[in-house]
Amino acid sequence: MNIHWQNALPHPIAFVLSGGAALGAIQVGMLRALHNAGIAPDLVVGTSVGALNGSVIADKGLDEGVMALESLWHRLGRTDIFPGGLIAQARRLLSTRISLFPNDQLTKLACRMLGAVRYEDMMLPFGALATELLTYHGALFTAGDLHLTLLASAAIPGVFPPVNINGTLYVDGALTAYVPIAAAVQMGAASLVIMDAGEPCHRQEPPRHAAEMFTATMQAAMRQRVRVEANAIANDYPILYLPTPCPISTSLLDFSKSALLMAQAADMAAAFLTETAVPTPGHMSGAPHHHDDMPMRHLTRLVAA
Repeated sequence: MNIHWQNALPHPIAFVLSGGAALGAIQVGMLRALHNAGIAPDLVVGTSVGALNGSVIADKGLDEGVMALESLWHRLGRTDIFPGGLIAQARRLLSTRISLFPNDQLTKLACRMLGAVRYEDMMLPFGALATELLTYHGALFTAGDLHLTLLASAAIPGVFPPVNINGTLYVDGALTAYVPIAAAVQMGAASLVIMDAGEPCHRQEPPRHAAEMFTATMQAAMRQRVRVEANAIANDYPILYLPTPCPISTSLLDFSKSALLMAQAADMAAAFLTETAVPTPGHMSGAPHHHDDMPMRHLTRLVAA
């Protein structure tokens, strides 16, 4: 345990996990570093893959949850989440007209990883952010059916189908908040630890197919909001914003480098936690990672590719 962090942050401490598809492996490395430093959450909130990772921590606790996530991400492959090749994707898109992939694999993954089936069954308070499809208003789920709301939070438009919950269609929470900082405050956090798996470096190649185009474009479009929201909330709440390694793979759907990303993120976060000052209200330790020319010029290149 890093004594530097013992009882340093005011409670309740919220772990806040971003979207990021296959870059969710980065969050697992960050969670390992936080565990080793003795920083544990009182509540967890996540968007998209961050909701999936966060639900395991809220269900099992930090110690067991980190081990479960490390085991999962070491063996997780692309087809475990995004089944089928280009021909299968084209056939599904033609037949459904709404998505390239079914969400069956995500359902199986949630059932395998989680003991809880409802929010009320979890060890820690947990929130999953989704977006109402018709209004594009954010919806923070903190009670009820856990598996269904996780599917909604991770329903990348055009990639996975919208999820019907009580007659309302929901899609990926990243459309509302790529990093659900305000949602953590809404849940009662007194301090926030942010695990942003967003890509902090320029892409070297354009997206290679439609699914990558959807995820990369959506991610780029949400980055500026993260910076504005984090700086505003840091005026009133201590924020610990962990650094993110530059991903090895340029694809948000490539799971082949998960082990290396976890290791890099764990090492970077551990060094940061050793050296950084404890944040106080009005101060943020670390900062949202952005390029100076993001997001608009980067987004223009993606759309034009």
